[in-house]
Amino acid sequence: MTAALTVVFAAGGTGLPTELPFGAATAAAAAVESVTITSDRYPDDERPHEGAGEYGSFTFDAGSADAVRYQYDITGQGRGTATPSVPGGPATIRFMPESAGPYHLSVRAYDSSGSVVGTGSSWFWVSSGRAPQAAWPLGDPEGSKQAQGSGSTKSATAGPGVTFGRPGHGWNTGTAAALDGTSGAYLDAQGSALDTRKAFAVGAWVYLPERPSRSMTVVSQDGSDGPGFALGYDDEADAWAFRASPDGGTPLSWAVSGGAAPRQSWIHLLGVYDAERGSLRLYVNGRLVREDVQRGRAVATGAGGLQIGRAASASGYGGHLRGTVADVRAYDRVVPAPEAEELGVAEPHQVAYWPLESATGGAAPDMDPKRPGEPAGVGLSLRGGASIYTTPDPGCDPGMDPDCVVDPNAYALRGNGHLALDGTTAYADRAAGLLGPEDSFSITARARLSSGDADEDQTILSLPGHFAEAAVVRYSASARRWELAVTSRDDSGATVSTVRDTAVLPSATGSGDHLALVYDATTREVRLYVNGQLAGGKTLWANSWDLSTTRLEVGRSMTTSGSGDHFSGAVDEVRVFQGALDADAVPVVSILPSGSSVSEPGDPRTGVTSRGSGT
Repeated sequence: MTAALTVVFAAGGTGLPTELPFGAATAAAAAVESVTITSDRYPDDERPHEGAGEYGSFTFDAGSADAVRYQYDITGQGRGTATPSVPGGPATIRFMPESAGPYHLSVRAYDSSGSVVGTGSSWFWVSSGRAPQAAWPLGDPEGSKQAQGSGSTKSATAGPGVTFGRPGHGWNTGTAAALDGTSGAYLDAQGSALDTRKAFAVGAWVYLPERPSRSMTVVSQDGSDGPGFALGYDDEADAWAFRASPDGGTPLSWAVSGGAAPRQSWIHLLGVYDAERGSLRLYVNGRLVREDVQRGRAVATGAGGLQIGRAASASGYGGHLRGTVADVRAYDRVVPAPEAEELGVAEPHQVAYWPLESATGGAAPDMDPKRPGEPAGVGLSLRGGASIYTTPDPGCDPGMDPDCVVDPNAYALRGNGHLALDGTTAYADRAAGLLGPEDSFSITARARLSSGDADEDQTILSLPGHFAEAAVVRYSASARRWELAVTSRDDSGATVSTVRDTAVLPSATGSGDHLALVYDATTREVRLYVNGQLAGGKTLWANSWDLSTTRLEVGRSMTTSGSGDHFSGAVDEVRVFQGALDADAVPVVSILPSGSSVSEPGDPRTGVTSRGSGT
């Protein structure tokens, strides 16, 4: 009797068998050779190699005259096929790792009939990408005449239209340089920072005091007939743009653009030229907004000086920036998507938090701790009979006494108190000035209806104007669902866009539902989250409001024609953020204990930290 045996092959491509009965595999096993894998930049030698954003070559050689095709798979970053120039010959691919870490490359060689004639694999380790070739933080003291470069980067000479020491992007991140838009608004690096014939990337943070009415340059580098590239705002596209001068073509005629340019909002721009792929990419706040791939197209030589705030032309320098700039970086490599996202992250910053545990003088205090330069917190005023409900003392301990029964609806939504609204006249509000004119923002709250069968619309949060509401989060009686409505402008005939949740029946018991209104000013997307989950998808908001003039209303809708849609029930944990919370942050905020907030850059600890007075 012959024993049943199994031959196990090396792991390989999808859809290929890894185990076959011994009798059926003997002939195939005898024909399978080992595929040799060699690499110039990423060899299998158990050492980290630089690095993310750098292309390297991998050569496959099956050692079989029948090999006509190689199929390869690189863990976490896709798969592909390579064909040798002659049967049995080697084949070479080019590969760029997008992030640091270990990678596994598996290869299978096939003959003309589709049979496997060779297998091989390689482990290689990739380190982080090289530091910028040149960088200027622009955090120089007020009165400086030059911007000091990081490391070995030479200083950039400032024109007379540059003022240092202005507030920087984010919080606790130092200062920046303001440019006044005149012919003196520039910083000249006095030499080139990049070889534009090879892969490169350039990025910066920029803040515009008003909506631009003309094209403006944030960063460029001089060339022979014009700039080799220019990163900034394009008036014709009404968007941010990354433009390059193609070899043999019209200066700056190769371009990608996208992303809105709101005023008084810090925006991160990153332009990337991938010479091997033949592509231009533009990232705005870490998000890829446009890519143009033209294989074989190259950027012309731009070996002149790097300029901040202006770009060269046949008639001299132009496109002078009116705005504030920080953290200019120039890379002599590709900046891959994960790194671009990390560079452009604009962390939302909590600017107000009302735990609604108590009220003094008719106002619930803002318990968000203020940082240097921030105005003092303003209380949420209680009006029309609104009050703070506090959980009553049951006179016994439910955890120790089995006979102690407490109605769960007697508890406050979070902590020991919440805002109680009667559905007729009660509401709360906060004066205008909390939001930026056109900046991204997020507002969150927890709400519980008095009745799950309410037959009238009821408003939780509202940003009112004179004739319309910029945004309103409410209970829709007709749909019996939570919904968000936004209005294009402060006009009774303005366009209204609505997003409605379809998954959750609004709660009238327990801790209610957590609602979040999120607006991204660069993409013009507005989102509603219910209990941490995106409700009804995203919608575009054709927003022309000056949000700095809108009050925050809690518990009613309001315009000059009157008020209405008063909320009947409980509202708690109202928070306002500068910036758009992402899909990972909203669920975290939704479960925060009363009196706590998500830590931000500059806080002494990370994770959830006590930043209020609740319990």
